[in-house]
Amino acid sequence: MNRLYLGLVLAIIVTVYVGYLGKIDLYAQIPIPTINNNATTVQQHAEHTFDNLIISENIPLYGQLTTRDYILLMDFTPFATSVEGHSHIAMKVPCNEDGSSKVTIVAGIAPQLNTLDVGNAINNGTLDEKNFDLSAEGRSCLYHAELPNGITDIALINTSNGTLNFNEGGYSVTVSAHGTAIQHIGSNQPNMD
Repeated sequence: MNRLYLGLVLAIIVTVYVGYLGKIDLYAQIPIPTINNNATTVQQHAEHTFDNLIISENIPLYGQLTTRDYILLMDFTPFATSVEGHSHIAMKVPCNEDGSSKVTIVAGIAPQLNTLDVGNAINNGTLDEKNFDLSAEGRSCLYHAELPNGITDIALINTSNGTLNFNEGGYSVTVSAHGTAIQHIGSNQPNMD
């Protein structure tokens, strides 16, 4: 019986201690006094935790994907891409003989998604200062594109006329993004009413 009470007391102490640690705001900003017309004012920043997201994720593609089916690659919610030129996608995927991709990337805020222009297949690379072909048209091609600001969702759709087999070919998608919490993006936008 004493062990039960001791266990309960220890559990309560640990819970209270962990709760206390959770109250310590390590990311707080100290108010900075500024001089404005000989009067001192204090700038304050609202208390926030984890307002920014920086992620780089490689997503291997496996299995089969039927025509018009999709794979959800990323959902950043409650964040959205926010820094121009700092979010991009690269992918090695099945392609046609002309170098056009057999898949399409869509991005936006679900359910409102738009096709992302991934450009033409990237062919020329170098490896140890020697030319290296990065795409093999008709089999697999490399594409790269910037992600637009304000998106939360990214998906890959099979836009070919047949089922795609991702099991052979080392297919993958890499997403790198910088995001800001959605409520802060809206607060930084001018009122359009």
